[in-house]
Amino acid sequence: MATSTDARNFANYSYLALLILGALMALAGLWNIVSFITLLGYWGFYFFGGLIIWGIVLLALGGFGVFTAFTVWKPKIVDAIDQGRYEDAYRVASNPVQLIIGLICGGVIPAILLFLTQQKLAEIVRPPPPPPPS
Repeated sequence: MATSTDARNFANYSYLALLILGALMALAGLWNIVSFITLLGYWGFYFFGGLIIWGIVLLALGGFGVFTAFTVWKPKIVDAIDQGRYEDAYRVASNPVQLIIGLICGGVIPAILLFLTQQKLAEIVRPPPPPPPS
């Protein structure tokens, strides 16, 4: 089945995209926090106060994205597709909260890939159309 292979590929790519982009966001947040601590002694809080705020926000969002990738997207979408439980994977992938988490914590790429996963799973889960009347 080409649609199940496509759904599996899109699910794997969305999981990896959320994992990688979330980790990069967390590293950028950590970089901002370290930069704030380093520059605080030279210029003071007035010039570099935004670094600590953005650092904390990026660290929290990136960490939550990585956490979601490991605890929701991998076991409940990717592994469910690998095991043939397409309805369970469709139920989780079609949840709008997961799309919003992918959009906020990973950017546009994981959200689009999760949406494409959901569309392919809908093709698999949807019952076949009734035969035409004769």
